Amino acid sequence: MERKIKIRIYTPKKDIVYKALKMEIDSAPYRKTSTVFENKEDFLYLQISSEDLSALRGTFNSYMNWLKVIMENLDS
Repeated sequence: MERKIKIRIYTPKKDIVYKALKMEIDSAPYRKTSTVFENKEDFLYLQISSEDLSALRGTFNSYMNWLKVIMENLDS
């Protein structure tokens, strides 16, 4: 059974965050998950899908860590 995590991200600096996180997503070597990352209107949308729950959780945690680092550096 395929499982999905979908999140909507709001940040005033969404174009910068999108470019930085998109680069990480595009270069990620994850084979057990698929990711869709979109920059639409006022939000960023991230969807991760997988049949492997552990892979789904791991991919999500990796992207959230990257997002945290990006956001912290933009605030400093």
